[in-house]
Amino acid sequence: MANDNFYGYKRNPKKTAKASKYNGVDMEFESVNPYEFKKGMYCELDKMGTSLRESDESQREKATETVLKNIKEVSAYYSYMEHYETTTRNMDRKPSFKAFLKELGEHSMKEVGETFTEDKMKEIKLKENIRAEVRNKINELFKTK
Repeated sequence: MANDNFYGYKRNPKKTAKASKYNGVDMEFESVNPYEFKKGMYCELDKMGTSLRESDESQREKATETVLKNIKEVSAYYSYMEHYETTTRNMDRKPSFKAFLKELGEHSMKEVGETFTEDKMKEIKLKENIRAEVRNKINELFKTK
């Protein structure tokens, strides 16, 4: 990033010096989706009871560490959290967030050869397949008589 302050994030000089093989670039931060990071900063600072403008540097650093840790676990952590809160808003018995994430993991993209474990879609029957099934049924009826 060209800017040292990115949604309250200030580069840590120790990490920048440690990342000398990447020409001083903090790769932990550079690999994060900026929109997800912004959403995480707003969420974490809101949990602390402050906003980005009103927070001091120590609060922003703490929020940054939490956001980076959560995004490292799940790349869309805060988007999933928002989805979880909206879908379970009026439920009496809510599943835990971790269980919700496991359920969503089944719906992620997979390679062509892999199949989904909980696939609710049925095989599409083409007209030729339907015709063949009808012929087989008719032949079975005539054979039995």
